[in-house]
Amino acid sequence: MSTNAKQLELKDILEISSSGKLGDKDMVILDVRRPDEFGSGHIKNAKNVPVQELGQALQLTPSEFEAKYGFKLPANDSQTGVAVHCMRGTRAQMAASLLAEAEYKDNLFVYLPGWTELAGAASAQIEKL
Repeated sequence: MSTNAKQLELKDILEISSSGKLGDKDMVILDVRRPDEFGSGHIKNAKNVPVQELGQALQLTPSEFEAKYGFKLPANDSQTGVAVHCMRGTRAQMAASLLAEAEYKDNLFVYLPGWTELAGAASAQIEKL
């Protein structure tokens, strides 16, 4: 991976899903899979921005982003962390690279292998639309 994104483990993503925090750091889980994949099941409290839209989404003003996606994406210099994940890791790595290009550094995290691992291990943390 060509970013400085911090790697998360299953226990970390479960903590974030349950509390919105990793330790004492506020976190947002960003699921970069397609909307149909997200709708069929996703990590509890995750937000969806497909990786194919992320580059353009990062160009939106904060109010435009919130109107389109229904949540506030933490700023690149925010104390709130952004935890990116997808199905197996490829799209999460692409998303982490896009976020790194947008100057996300200290607040950028990635969960690999993502949904594949979590869906098999922690059904209590899965939501469906």
